[in-house]
Amino acid sequence: MGRPQKPLERDGSPVREFAFWLRDLRSSSGLRYQELARRTHYATSTLQGAAAGQRLPTLRVVRAFVEACGGDLEAWRAYWTQIRRILDRDAPPDLSRSVEPPWAQESSRAAPPAGEDRQGPGRRSASEPDRPVIEGPDGWYVESFTALLRLDAEPIEAEEQRVVVATVDGLSEIATSISVPRHPDDASQSHLLDAELLHGGSLELREQPYESYFRHVIVLPRPLKAGERHAYALRLRIPPGQPMAQHYVHVPFRRSDSFDLRVRFSPRRPPRAVWALTGVPTAVIYQRSPASTPLVPDRFGEIHVTFSSLSVGLGYGVCWQY
Repeated sequence: MGRPQKPLERDGSPVREFAFWLRDLRSSSGLRYQELARRTHYATSTLQGAAAGQRLPTLRVVRAFVEACGGDLEAWRAYWTQIRRILDRDAPPDLSRSVEPPWAQESSRAAPPAGEDRQGPGRRSASEPDRPVIEGPDGWYVESFTALLRLDAEPIEAEEQRVVVATVDGLSEIATSISVPRHPDDASQSHLLDAELLHGGSLELREQPYESYFRHVIVLPRPLKAGERHAYALRLRIPPGQPMAQHYVHVPFRRSDSFDLRVRFSPRRPPRAVWALTGVPTAVIYQRSPASTPLVPDRFGEIHVTFSSLSVGLGYGVCWQY
């Protein structure tokens, strides 16, 4: 049993940055270190040490870590080599000193690629190699995403409405995925999510490939032509008694033009702190400390945030603490 991992303070050093992205990979996979140890056949302490930011882990450990989390082995091998060369005292002076991983460098040079759409109550592209691959139909983007999270209801529920735009002729179905991380106090054996399509087609496929990862396929009423819009709505419910991780974050993996989020807290149990996340790496979501200007719920316990022109692979939403 590994000890809880200490927070990682980013200081721009090569080893710290490498550890940061390893943590981001594990967080996005939804795996706990104990499960990661079972998959890799390495001790939990070894895996936690790889992401501790104190020394560069061996390539063998990194490969096992990345493969278990569904990452891109070739991209991570290149990143490990890049960091290893920076740390080499005999490295030539004209060597690039960038500590950014290859996928972050590609994202900054190119327009965001299309990919799976995900929100939190993944898919991997060439520039986002640290997400598990879930194949789905392409040819659409999200024009608007509106969500209401009811923390004052029992069970907790979210109502999500999207307007999507087809970019190809004949679009007949849409794949969406949802990550529901465990709350730290959740020790139950089952980890579930109930989904209901309120309008806009038929929910034909419900899958749970991993403990905290849920995938749905929505069959549209009729095939769309390029440029046509379509609206649909989902109601998602956390089963009664199952605690929810203290954040709701949308991580787009295809073009997403706007995100409007309302969170309604129970006036009988107000949060101690609430803050917004705007375009952050996945690992920041799990740091559990206010990362921006605090938000104050109104007298009915509600907060409202909006985001526009979202960047692919980064997180937008709200975190809170009780």
